[in-house]
Amino acid sequence: MLRKILKAVCLVPPALMLWQCDAFKPKTPSPYASTVQLRFTPMAAAAMARAGDGFVVLAYYYGDPTPQARAKADKVGRLMLGEDRAGWSGNTRRVPLAGKVDTSLLPQIRGETQMLVNVYSVTKEGAADDLIVCTSWIGTVKMAQARSPVVGCELETGDSGDAHDLVDSDSRSR
Repeated sequence: MLRKILKAVCLVPPALMLWQCDAFKPKTPSPYASTVQLRFTPMAAAAMARAGDGFVVLAYYYGDPTPQARAKADKVGRLMLGEDRAGWSGNTRRVPLAGKVDTSLLPQIRGETQMLVNVYSVTKEGAADDLIVCTSWIGTVKMAQARSPVVGCELETGDSGDAHDLVDSDSRSR
């Protein structure tokens, strides 16, 4: 009897936690979802592995505001529509983006939904550590869905410039 009680006490909390995770998953994928590819130079990948670091991928979704919505725009003139932010282990190379866009704001923008993708390294505790430097990717959601954006990362101190050999020229920030 005691064994059954211990089994229930040990298994029920993890099962409840897993069950709650499913509650946050969207029932259907967002029409703004996409995937980002990460390319690390060999030295950057080795440094990440040695340090046990991970990284955060941050995607901002925005658009050019209509004249009526200009007052809601940020200081750069963009109307923010949403963001994806997720932490990943240092060996991950394909990162899914959920496409968290507030669709109620879409009538307030002109043209297509834009996105900006940034990547930065973090310690095991989640603090930014600037071990690596990554390019940014800027484009439309349609571009990201047609061809996964590629973000290249190298050591913050520079590591012989081989990151440029790994990154497609159209994915580098300008």
